[in-house]
Amino acid sequence: MSELFSQLGIEWKLLLAQGVNFLILLVVLTKLVYKPLMRMVEERRKKIELGVKGGEMAQKIIERAEEEKSGIIRGADSRAVAIISEAEKAANKKAQEIALQADKKAQQTLREVLLLADRKQKEEMEKVSAEAKKLVKEAIIKTVELKPEQIDDKLIEDAIKGLV
Repeated sequence: MSELFSQLGIEWKLLLAQGVNFLILLVVLTKLVYKPLMRMVEERRKKIELGVKGGEMAQKIIERAEEEKSGIIRGADSRAVAIISEAEKAANKKAQEIALQADKKAQQTLREVLLLADRKQKEEMEKVSAEAKKLVKEAIIKTVELKPEQIDDKLIEDAIKGLV
């Protein structure tokens, strides 16, 4: 083999020295460059993975928050509808109470008006009755002054015209 190396112009001592130098360089570069570089790459990969996981968790949290927000809004909407419904019922009940009170008040006022009208009518009847009594009394007085034979329709009409 040494003939083969010599025919090719390769010196085995020099080749062996270069191999040793390459191994030393390989060990030094592995220790000083490759391992720290790999450690930094691994740390960076972990940070990126952690960031991705954090982003996914944040996305899940955002989705849950959106679902809760939607649930809260639906709940608020249903409560608002219930409150509005209750308010409408209360308003209708109050309106019915007011209408009932107004009806009672109108009936009371009508009764009072009817009583007042009845009282006025009685007063007017009493006045008319008193006036009629007065007229009858005057008519009797005039009749007594005259003789009963002289009383006829014309005399009655004249007496009535004289009284009015």
